[in-house]
Parts: sequence; structure tokens; C-alpha cells
Amino acid sequence: MFDEAAWNLSVAGRPVELEGKPLQVLHELLLSAGEVVTKAELFDAVWPSVHVVEASLTTAVSKLRGALGEGGADIVQTVPRIGYRLAVPVEIEQLSTPLAPRFAFAPGDPVPGRPQWVLEEALGNSGAGDVWRARHGKVDETRVFKFADAPDRLRSLRREVALFRLMRNVLGERRPCVDLLEWNFDAAPYFIEAADAGQDMRAWAGALDSGLEGLPLERRIALVAELARAVAGAHGAGVLHKDLKPANVLIETRPDAPPVVRLADFGSGWLIDQDTLDLHGISGGLPAGEDEASTRSDTAAYRAPEVASGAAPGMAADIYALGLILYQMTVGDLDRPLAAGWERDVADPLVREDIALAAAGDPAHRLESAALLAERLETLEERRKARAAAEAEAERREAEGRREEARAARRPWIRLAIGLGAVGLVATSTAALVAVNQRNEARAQTAAAEASYAFLVDDLLGQTNPLSGAAADETLAAAALRARSTVDARFARQPEVAAGLHLSLATAFVQRGQYDEARRSFGLAAAAYERAGLKDSPAAARARLLHARAEALSAQPGGLAKAKALTEAERRRLGSAADRGMLGFHLAQAEAVIGFFEDLDASSAAFARALAIAETRPAGLSDRDILLVRQQQAVVLMRLGRPAEALPLARRVAADWAKSLGPDHANTLIARQHLAQARLMTGDLETALVEGDALLPVMTERFGRNSRYTLGLQSTRYEVLATLGRYAEAAEAAEAVWKGAEISQGRRAHQTLVGLNDLGAVLCRTDERRRGLRHLDQAYRASREGFGDDYPLTHVIRFYLGECLVLDRRYSEAKQLLTQVDRERVGGLVGDAAWGVMLDLALAEIAAAEHDQVALRQLLPRLSDLTRPNTPVFERRRHERLVRSG
Repeated sequence: MFDEAAWNLSVAGRPVELEGKPLQVLHELLLSAGEVVTKAELFDAVWPSVHVVEASLTTAVSKLRGALGEGGADIVQTVPRIGYRLAVPVEIEQLSTPLAPRFAFAPGDPVPGRPQWVLEEALGNSGAGDVWRARHGKVDETRVFKFADAPDRLRSLRREVALFRLMRNVLGERRPCVDLLEWNFDAAPYFIEAADAGQDMRAWAGALDSGLEGLPLERRIALVAELARAVAGAHGAGVLHKDLKPANVLIETRPDAPPVVRLADFGSGWLIDQDTLDLHGISGGLPAGEDEASTRSDTAAYRAPEVASGAAPGMAADIYALGLILYQMTVGDLDRPLAAGWERDVADPLVREDIALAAAGDPAHRLESAALLAERLETLEERRKARAAAEAEAERREAEGRREEARAARRPWIRLAIGLGAVGLVATSTAALVAVNQRNEARAQTAAAEASYAFLVDDLLGQTNPLSGAAADETLAAAALRARSTVDARFARQPEVAAGLHLSLATAFVQRGQYDEARRSFGLAAAAYERAGLKDSPAAARARLLHARAEALSAQPGGLAKAKALTEAERRRLGSAADRGMLGFHLAQAEAVIGFFEDLDASSAAFARALAIAETRPAGLSDRDILLVRQQQAVVLMRLGRPAEALPLARRVAADWAKSLGPDHANTLIARQHLAQARLMTGDLETALVEGDALLPVMTERFGRNSRYTLGLQSTRYEVLATLGRYAEAAEAAEAVWKGAEISQGRRAHQTLVGLNDLGAVLCRTDERRRGLRHLDQAYRASREGFGDDYPLTHVIRFYLGECLVLDRRYSEAKQLLTQVDRERVGGLVGDAAWGVMLDLALAEIAAAEHDQVALRQLLPRLSDLTRPNTPVFERRRHERLVRSG
């Protein structure tokens, strides 16, 4: 038995004396029980930053086997030339008993190694005595020190420092965590020194004069909203807290100012993307395999059900803990569990709803983000007013209905007359009946327009009204997010109006590239249509097709599959009407966008079908709809490697948009971007660059720096600059695409990986090749995991990674990758049917390095295109060197 807390080993019930290094080796093997732990991994973990001979590891393993007894060699198995494996079953037992004190510190003692700081009081309630507040001997300043005396505790400190540095790099002054100022990892006792950021939530609540329950509910909820914002910030930097609880929430109270909420103790934290530290140049924090082991380090009371069942934690696990803390703060008791019947403790129905959504047992039913919980709590008062208004409106309508029934009951002769005259009415007044229906429809549309106008003025634009005070600096996009939460309550009796508003917001979010928010709004629209009994209506069908198109456009993992499922279901639902009318037009557009990412011929055919439907002029179709399809058709022609056909079409579309909407309209700017791309692909590089440089500031102002349209223009500029050999400028453009798409679309979205691939590829042409390889390796693994081995972008990244390995003279690794590249898939994605010459060039360089003259003679004739004047200088020189060597 190995006790991680006490850091000791017992065999057959008796303690075993064993040195530190063998114990550390055992700990590493336990963390990866049943798996091979390589020698390199053991050296990194047990002797970090120290060069030792291999005999040191052999000696440590020998001592460990001796301590384990006669079967030690069978327990710790040697894997020849690789490493070691623990070959017996391992059971893990978690103990909830308080830890024994690990240090003999007392108030008044100096901090070891920091004599100017004097220990003042122990913090926390674990009993370990490893966290202390200390005061400076000369200045009135306090700090918090966290100590460690064994490798397992040191790991936690290293992890905390690494994650702090990452959040500081990514978030800057907006970081939601306690600042770490100094650390000592060289000699025991190890420690980290942090700013004193106030009391933890329990201590803060205990110090309140009237207790937590005596604090106004609004102030308690505001604190949880701040906490949710802090968690959202950590998630935005790619960090899970994984041990969220009141003891790890610090509250700093300030006179005449709201309290500041910060997150503490990231010692159990986890990275959402394990490559993030490397990208930010942070090393030494998270040894290999550590994240898997850290899943056991959270606190049981706040552990999400799926984590308790053995699943790996995700953002949803932190959100569950937030939901529990929200409940405890609402009822004024930080010890109360979220047990059956908890709803009776919460009087406010909206807060009840928020708790239920955050702490749902099924993670699929939880709120999608901590930011969304913060948004709901911050708009609680507006949501209450909207619900009250909706209920008042419902009561007014019910009262009006009761009065109408009473009036009708007093006039039975009217009903009799209607009944007697019904046959004549149907027979002689069909036109009048149509008029009545049209009048009723007009009234319904007028009511919907009035309700929508009220929402626009009060809930959306009203959020950014400077007279409203707190929201004076809020952007319209932020106001849309806040206002969305009021729609269903405000239009509880008009769900069809709510559906239309949610659909409008979804479309706006798609245009901004905020696909996660768009996805949520599409879902809310679908639910509203269902509540209205309009699930099978044309409006609901159009909403589903717009959703499918957005999923495909997002190019996020799973997006294409979702888009295809939606369009296939709609095609079945429409039956013979699937290829006509406005719904047929929308269906063809959705299928064309899906094909754009996986089957260009199908995409081209779908666009042609959309234009054929447009020629029949179905009701509701506008000239702009047709122009948009022609613009998309030009893009498909470029992707098909037919830029000469795309160029005049793109030029005509850009002119038509400018004529109908003006030169600075969004559609005109996007068309101009496509025109620049067409010029690039026809070889008119200088014109493409001049137009792209002129367009960039306009698009940045119009769409924002991180919009997919602005980033698309940056991608075009990257290609031009890289082709011209202006690599430093090309790297800047590629990095803008990568970072911008990561912010707006997510770490594993298609456009994000394109930017990361382009950055890696261009760096490989400079003296920063190793950095380029890291970026390409990250992009390759992310594309494979998110989209699969046969996704076209995966093949593109596979090629550029292989090419970079060739340039780094790692020919064997390069060959393994390049022989798996699908020429057709890459050529289709880059829009160049002759692209295969680049693959042949890399393979020829490998053949030359391996002295494979047969392969070289076969490949050299294929490289004749590289002798043309328009061949980039870098590739031309590579080809010339090959010819000389051959």
C-alpha cells in the first residue's frame, strides 16, 4: 500500500523504509498502472532538470523491487529498451479523514528561506498545516505561502504555477486567479508565494455580522455571478479548475467598492488542450500522464455525477460545482447539499431554473458555459420584469376572454343567427371568408411586429442605452446575449414571436462567427416553434435549414455531421417538394455549403439547383438571394481549380453588390474579398495584395478583427505574401487567423487549424523551423481528433508537417507521413489540380537523401512545372538543388 498523503509504503501490512527516488518511481508507475512508462518520462519526473546516468534509474528500480519482496521483479516489469511497467492490478481508495499536520510550523516562525516574512496564521481546514498567511517584518503587508514536502505535493505546486502563468499570458489583467509572486522548487520545504487576496468564501461568510443568510439575496447572487465570470475566464484560457468549492473562492472586500472574487488553488487544475503550455513557452508544469492522474484530486461534495462515475472532467464539471454553490449561496448555507426536494428551499422561480440548469445531473442538459450562467444571474432583474409583464399580459388576455364569454352568453340570439346562416355564408361569401382570414392574419402579423418592436426597443437597444447606467458601455452583441434570456418569458403567450426573434438572433450570431451562441439560439427557436404547435410549419423548416447551413459553415468538429442529419431529415419531411419553392431553395443552399467542405462536385450541383429554383421566382425570393448564390458559386469554382472562370463572375458579383447596396456594405466587402482570392489564384499577386491591404482595415472596422470574413481576407494575404517570399509578414497574417479564429470559433474549428497550419508552414521556411514543427504537430493532432484522418484539411496539414520534416532532414518520419497524403483531397481543398507537384518535390528530396536513384529518376520528370517563371523562389531553389544532385 502506498499512501500518497503520508508518502510511505507498506508491504504485507508493515511499513518499509525506502529512499525518496525509488518511491517517486513507484508513484509514477502507479499513475500509469498497466501501461509502459518510458525511461525518458521517469527521468523527467524523478530527476527534473538534472542530468543523470541511466544507472541511477536502474538502481532506483532495483531498490523498489527489493522493498516489494520476492515478487518485486514480477510487479515492476522491464520493457526492453523502452522502460518499465507495473504489471499488477491497482486499486485506489480515497480517504476523507483530515490530513495529519505535515509541518511543525507555529505562528511567529520565519518562512523557510524567506526570513523577512513571519508566519501569522494557518489557513484552510484540511489539517495539513501547509497553507499560511505571513506578514512582512518591516512593512505592513501580508502574503500567503503554500508549502510542500514531498514529490506529490510539489507536483501540485508546479501545476498551479504553470496554470497561473498560462492565464497571465492569455488573459493579462483580466486573469481570474490569485497572483503568484514567487516560488521555490529547488529545496524542501518547497513553496509558492501568493498575493493575499482576501478570505475564502467560508471565512468571509463566517465573518458577516448577521451571517450569510442575513446578507441580501441580490448581493449573494451578484457574488456568484462574479464567480461564474471568473470560471468563464479560466475556461477561456483553456484551464479547468476541477476543485471548485467555497474554500477555493477568495473574496476581497474593499471600502466603497464591490467585493472582488478570485479563484485559488489550481493544484488540481487541468488543461483543455494539453499543447497550450508549449505554445506559450511554459515548461516544467505538467509532466506527461499527470492530467489523467489529477482527475482524482477534486472534492467529493462538489464533484459532478459523471466525474464520480469515472468520466474525465470537462467544463461541465466546473459548471455543476457553480450550480451547487449558487444553491448554497441562495439558501444562505454553504454546507447544505443539493438533495432531493431542494427546489422547496428556493422561492424565486428564475433562480430555481438557473440552479437546475447549472447543476443538472446529465451534463448534456447543463448550461453550455459559465459565461451563460453569469449572464443569466446578471440579468435576473430584467428577467423578473419580463416574466411579470408576460404574466400580466396573460392575465389581461384571460380576463378579456372571460368578459367576451359573458357578453356572448347574454346574446344567445346572435349565436342562433350565425348557426342558421352558416350554409348561406359558405355558399355565397367565399370571398368574404378569404377577406376575414386575411384580416386575421394581418392582425396577427401586426401584433407580432408590435411585440418584436417592443423587444428591440426595451430588451435589446435598451440594454445599451447610456441612461440605463450600468450597461452604458455594453456593445450591441453583448446586449443581444443578455436580451436573449428574456425572450421566452416576455413572449410566453406568443411562442411564434419568440421563435422568430430567436431565429433572428441566431442568424446574427452566425454572421459574427459566434457559432456556439447561434447553436443555442437555433435550439431555442425550435423549442418555441414546438410550443406554438408549428413544428411542421414552413417557418420552422426554414429555421432548421438555416441551422444546418450554420453548422456546416462553423467547420467545427461534429458540425458537418449535424448539418447532414438536419438536411437529410428535412429532405425526407419535404418529400416531392424538396426541390422547389423557397424551402427547396434553402435546402439546396444548405446542401451546397455541406458539399463545399467534403464534395465539391455535389456542392456545385446543389448551387446549380438553387439557381434553377430561383428562376421559377418562388414567393419570398429576392434578387439579393440570387446574387448571394452566384457569389458562392464563384467560390466553388475557385475550389474546383477553375479560377479563370471564377474571376469574371467574382468581378461581376462585386460590382452588382456595390451598385445595389453601396461600396461599404457587408456583402460588397465579402465579394471584394473573393475577388482578391480569384486574382491570387490566377497569378495576379501584386494586384491581389494591393486590394487585400486596402480592404483589410475596412473589413476589420465593419466585421471586427476576429470575424471569419476578416480572417478569410487575412488567409488570402498570407498566401500572397508566402508566395512572394515575404515570410515574416505572412507569419503575422497566419497568426492573426489562428488566434482570431480560436477566439471566435474555438480551438479546433476548421479556420483555426488552417491558420495554425499556415503559421507552421511558413515558419518552416525560416530559421524558426522547430517552432513551425510544434505548430504543425499540434494542428495535425487536433484535425485528426476533431475531424478524422480522411478529412481534407487533415491531409493538407499532414503534407505540410511532412514537408517541414524534410526541410529539417528527418526523412524517415517525413516519408511515413507523406506516403499517406491523398493528392485529390488536398488538391480539392487548395483549389489547385496541379498541387501534386509539391508532394512529388518532397518525395524526391527524400529519395535523394536515401540515395534511392530509382525513385528519384521516376520523380524528377514530374517536377517540370517547377521550372516555370511563376514558381516561388523557395521551391525553385529546392528543385535546382535536386537536379544538381541527381
